[in-house]
Amino acid sequence: MSCDPKEEAITPVVEEGLFINEIYASGEDWIELYNSLETSKDIGGYFIYDNAATKYKLPVATTIPAKGFLVLLCNDLATGLNTNFKLTSGGETVYLENAQGVLIDRIDFPAISNGQSYGRYPDGSSNLAVSGNTTQGISNGNSQTPAVLTTSRLPIVPSLSQNVSVAVNLVSNFGVANVKLFYRFNGGSYSTLVMTLSGSAYIAEIPAQSTTGKMEYYIEVTGTNGNKSYEPASAPAKVLDYLLNIDVLPLLVINEFLAYNTSCCPDTAGGVNEFDDWIEIYNIGIQPVNIGGMYLSDNKNNPFKHKIPTDNPAATTLAPGGYLLLRADNTPNQGPLHLDFGLSNAGEDVGLFYIDGRTIDVYTFGAQSENISFGRVTDGATTWKSFAAPTPGKTNQ
Repeated sequence: MSCDPKEEAITPVVEEGLFINEIYASGEDWIELYNSLETSKDIGGYFIYDNAATKYKLPVATTIPAKGFLVLLCNDLATGLNTNFKLTSGGETVYLENAQGVLIDRIDFPAISNGQSYGRYPDGSSNLAVSGNTTQGISNGNSQTPAVLTTSRLPIVPSLSQNVSVAVNLVSNFGVANVKLFYRFNGGSYSTLVMTLSGSAYIAEIPAQSTTGKMEYYIEVTGTNGNKSYEPASAPAKVLDYLLNIDVLPLLVINEFLAYNTSCCPDTAGGVNEFDDWIEIYNIGIQPVNIGGMYLSDNKNNPFKHKIPTDNPAATTLAPGGYLLLRADNTPNQGPLHLDFGLSNAGEDVGLFYIDGRTIDVYTFGAQSENISFGRVTDGATTWKSFAAPTPGKTNQ
């Protein structure tokens, strides 16, 4: 978290030839310092922080060689070169003070994605930019690697015999040599498309397929400096994908939900009573259905928000006429029936989507009242009503 903006505005920065040179904030966070001097520099007792109330003091006898680098790991360990704070990928401010408490550098970094960093190009300069790859502990070079800002596809849930348009927005279109889309179907060899700039986005179209299967794809961006970045960052080891599928959708419905919970049906998975939002699914069919691999979302335009784990079918299978209660509590680490989002009591969507993103059931609701659930009048019915006495995991009456 940053200091008060008014305080920042009046706090001078005194240069000592030592710079916050590069920042990585999407996973195992780190900060790289650079010594631009011709001699080594002792920075024992210096302070690094993102919150003036909890500054981290660097250990005694910490030195950086002339024209050298030092990497600080931002992991909350608070020992040695491990700071007492982590960074946020959404962007914040990092400060560096000398042993006398004088501010010698400060960087306000923007939102940066996995595989990207924010740094000085060249080292120690005033030119700061997002780079599509990182250079931890070594020189940043004279120019950054082009970085991907967003990637999208239309349609988001393709059908057979339908072309799919992929669009990529970069942080900056300056210094870009080319952008390529690599794609393959059902594990075959990758084909390549050169993406063309249309407005602010680079676009290419994956050709339609006439059979079912999985389409995998990734983006390669090459700068005029020859550096490359990828989306996803670890491609081709990790890629984007979509399924072309014609399975008959299972007979499941969103049956009831509670989006403003302060006293109903406590969740004890975390070791204490927690009154989480919840979603109840009902199986109206005559066959058991395992929802492992399917998706829950609070946004009907983003069907892939939360994937139900596939490794615990005993927990994720609904018997015919059965119910399944999922906790919308932002704590998926608590088990396969815990989601990575909560519901808004101001109103939004609640939806269940098949493994390929097709809609099984979705309901858009308005503002909700405290501890009053909303559900189908009777199980699987087409009309909905409020329940002053919620019935999670039980029949609606």
